[in-house]
Amino acid sequence: MNEATPTGPGAEAEWQTSDWQVRPATHEDVETLVLGVSELLVELGGSAPERAALEQTAHALIDDRDAGALLVAVQEGELVGLLGVSWQHALRVAGRYGLIQELWVHPAWRGQTIGGDLLVALFELARGLDIARLEVGLPGERFAHLGATEAFYVNNGFQTVGTRMRRLL
Repeated sequence: MNEATPTGPGAEAEWQTSDWQVRPATHEDVETLVLGVSELLVELGGSAPERAALEQTAHALIDDRDAGALLVAVQEGELVGLLGVSWQHALRVAGRYGLIQELWVHPAWRGQTIGGDLLVALFELARGLDIARLEVGLPGERFAHLGATEAFYVNNGFQTVGTRMRRLL
């Protein structure tokens, strides 16, 4: 895996890889973040909420660092990947943990360690916030690339802990 290393001023918030940079998202990234998340949701067999709602949520996450973080991978100014995490509190973990909400790499850039580099940046960010646990929910069983997705997370140090369920209200 291409190890991401902090660089430049504010090195704790910017990671440079060989061809792309992983950094916290800014308000200028919101339009392309929304496009990436929309593509992810369609790829997973769903549909995206209204654009305005996605934009509002992205702006809120960028502004509220206690709620979570959005990381982007950019190459020559082009968004090639993104990762969204929310910070949760739970008794079962005796404190705070991170829940990866979305991880997406543009199809043309897959297989080039961008997803892994986004995770490395997240690991470093979480450690800096004294968060020692990260979780992720996998796509449903009908997702064509479920095996590859699960293998990706296992290869990046995640362990299977069970199945997630939901109820929409």
